[in-house]
Amino acid sequence: MKKTYAIVDLETTGSSFKRGDRIIQFGCTLLQAGKIVQEINITINPGRKIPDVIEKLTGIRNKDVKEAPYFEDVCDFIYNTLEGCIFVAHNVHFDYHFLENSFHEVGMPPLSLRAMDTVELTKILYPTLSSYRLGDLSNHFLLTHDSAHDAASDAHATAELFLQLKEKANNLPLVTLEKLNFLSAHCQVDNDSFFYESYEIAKEMRSPLPQKIYVKNGLALKEKDILLEQTAYREKEITDFSEVAKSLMENHGLEIRSDQIEMMQSLFDFHQAETSRNLAIEAAPGIGKTLAYLLPAAYQATPANKVLISTSTLLLQEQIMDNEMTRLRKMLPFELQVSSLKGKTNIVHLEKLAALTLEALTKKESLIMMSIYVWLTETETGDISELSQAQNFDFLWEKLTFESHEAPLKGKWADDDFFAFNNKKAEQSSLIVTNHSFLSHHIDDLAIFDHCASINLILDEAHQFPRIYQDAHKKSVALSILKRRLKRFGYFLRDYREAIEKSPNGDSLDYDLFNLEFAIDQLQQECAHSEEVLMRSLIHEVGEKGEVYLDENFQIENGMKKNFKKMHKYIQETRLAAMRCLDKAGLRNDPVMGPRAKALVDDLDAVQINLQYFSEERLGTYHVLHYSWNNDLLSLVIEINQIDLSDEIHSKIKERFSRTVYLSSTLKVDDSLDYFKNKIGEVELQEAYFASPYKLSERLRIFLPTDIAAITSLDDKQAAKQIVATMQEIVLPQQGKALVLFTSNRLLEEVHNQLKNAASSGFPGTEVLAQGFSGSRRRMHNRFMSADAAILLGSASYWEGIDFSDQAVEILVITRLPFDPPHRPENAALQVYHQDKGKKAFYEEFLPRAMIRLKQGIGRLVRSRNTKGVVICLDDRLIKSNYSKRMLQMLPEGVGIKVANQTEINAEIQEFLKK
Repeated sequence: MKKTYAIVDLETTGSSFKRGDRIIQFGCTLLQAGKIVQEINITINPGRKIPDVIEKLTGIRNKDVKEAPYFEDVCDFIYNTLEGCIFVAHNVHFDYHFLENSFHEVGMPPLSLRAMDTVELTKILYPTLSSYRLGDLSNHFLLTHDSAHDAASDAHATAELFLQLKEKANNLPLVTLEKLNFLSAHCQVDNDSFFYESYEIAKEMRSPLPQKIYVKNGLALKEKDILLEQTAYREKEITDFSEVAKSLMENHGLEIRSDQIEMMQSLFDFHQAETSRNLAIEAAPGIGKTLAYLLPAAYQATPANKVLISTSTLLLQEQIMDNEMTRLRKMLPFELQVSSLKGKTNIVHLEKLAALTLEALTKKESLIMMSIYVWLTETETGDISELSQAQNFDFLWEKLTFESHEAPLKGKWADDDFFAFNNKKAEQSSLIVTNHSFLSHHIDDLAIFDHCASINLILDEAHQFPRIYQDAHKKSVALSILKRRLKRFGYFLRDYREAIEKSPNGDSLDYDLFNLEFAIDQLQQECAHSEEVLMRSLIHEVGEKGEVYLDENFQIENGMKKNFKKMHKYIQETRLAAMRCLDKAGLRNDPVMGPRAKALVDDLDAVQINLQYFSEERLGTYHVLHYSWNNDLLSLVIEINQIDLSDEIHSKIKERFSRTVYLSSTLKVDDSLDYFKNKIGEVELQEAYFASPYKLSERLRIFLPTDIAAITSLDDKQAAKQIVATMQEIVLPQQGKALVLFTSNRLLEEVHNQLKNAASSGFPGTEVLAQGFSGSRRRMHNRFMSADAAILLGSASYWEGIDFSDQAVEILVITRLPFDPPHRPENAALQVYHQDKGKKAFYEEFLPRAMIRLKQGIGRLVRSRNTKGVVICLDDRLIKSNYSKRMLQMLPEGVGIKVANQTEINAEIQEFLKK
């Protein structure tokens, strides 16, 4: 008998049957033998008023159901239709249980159907998608989905999706399906039977492996290819690169922007010239900066003379690789090999993965591993961040990926190692893309430096590099973790020594083990003493976690440097005692204690290196104590930072790179490069400036409401209430895309809690996304880009580390001027540092940073031709403070600020943005 799948979707008056919500539409598509055999669409009278929000969402109005049958009139037909079928839905628990409750209410027997959920199946079989909502999947897979939130249309789209999932599963390699079948016992509802059927079909068919897939040691993997480059085009002499660029852009239908072309020519000339001076370029938003530096680099870079491109965040790096490089390759008349370099801890370790004991995995781990086994048949890089659920499996990370100190794989996995392949690909690439954090950590040890004649550096978002470099070179000691590890190892060691002493063949007293025990106890006590001293700084601190600035007086009064030196001495003694035991006491060969002792030595080596910095006298350093409570257990981490690393940055860049281009839309402060030069350590730079190709005086408006309280006078709850009220009055009615920028995560959370309720009740078509609450940044970014109307709440990197191309943002709301939070330890250290020089940190540091962020934030708008943008600033310090003149210098030329009440602003924005 043929199986029948009933793909079901319901539209209801709300999400809770218990609170009185009822069905208003039943949609069902029946599948048999891989084909649609019947489609059912029934409108149902819920016996209650349909809320306005549901009317807007579904298009089903109260008058539409007035003459429709009640559920009790159609329940027999629906029940009989479903009987004997396999019930399938997108988020099956909602539809199945809502329908079951509806049957129970009218006296029908409970449903006893096998059920499958397409959300979970899609996450497993398509693990790299950024969204698993039906609308987004319909766009991605080109499903027939005429009307979202129409039950019949949703059911039809889900049916097409289900068929696609069946086809994908049936074509997976047998070894992959074998693992999916084993782990599917952890799937929800009856999704395990979905994988069992595919596994049985594959066993019976014994089809050859899909193209470019091979099996190694029980894992199905994708073959890895490195393109062979064509360098002939780059060997031809080009006298006028601007003509080459124009021709390529015209051939591919791209807008010709004169400033962009001029910038390309400038970069091409710079790479060709013999000069010792590096180049700084400030390019206004909307000029097409990324393509402007990629195109000339592609024509000049070769595997022997590479160009390394570094940008500020991992997300921007991924955007360059996924979007800009794809477009660039289509334009070029030759093959170009490009590599992406990320931290080793992002790369899957095949030996660890193959050694996993599947029976020992938890339910959550099992489901993630199912998606990883599918992903292994598709990935060439082994980069875990490709997976949409990467942010959800911290607990699996160490089991699957390289640690920073681990070498490339050897033995049976040597030829398949992703890390080794990525390095090899980088060696043979002309262009390499990375991020500032990776470059900062690895500027001394990049393998590519040893395999080419020269490397030019393009530092995109260059204004951010000094701070990221500074963060990368912080030194820290996790004091509490070290103390607990020593204590735990001491217990194991004592038991091990006593067992040896009691053994007939053992010594009555092993002095090496006894000495190690004593050294560990001594070091542990010193760690405990340092903890007690440091806890004195937490007297006035509240909350589960935080950070405290340890000023010079605190360190002197509590003898911190003396404590660090003593700890350093005890670590040396403990390490020497451990090494003696490993060599003499047979500890190395013990299967339990050997690895533990070796791990302890490695930990002590790392701590010893960092601890050195704490006892040295260095100008411009400051100490920070990080604390966190977890179930009454306090953890302390002490950190040392350097305020000014400009000389070191300049030295490293000069040593490693032939020439460097510094790029940003915000290199200048007060119409000068001096601030940037001081941060990067450059004395002399070539300078170039490229203005916006659009007349911003006509395309950009900035408003400041008069009928709101000064944001600085409000606490977080009051500020959130005012921000949400302004959003309801001005932003939500526009039904467009808005970016709301914060300087406080607490305020962001408060606004998110209030705004999502306001939006769902009054503007159900508007999606509210919030940093920290709506998934990974990549997922949020893609959801925001694909939505018709959306509000994105962001802080930190959303001021300057996210790129919204093609005018995704129409309205920008600035909740407060972007000063760093005043309580940060770095700010206290900077106050002392500049005060010692007879200067004020506010004017030397805090204000320039805020000015740069303000300009960056406004730069999210007007990114393409025929687009407009609106800025709503809710902080009157922009016009009323004693530093407002300097702030206003960062606004685009010819763009003023309109000060008015919210009603006037709303009317003017509607008129201004009118399509």
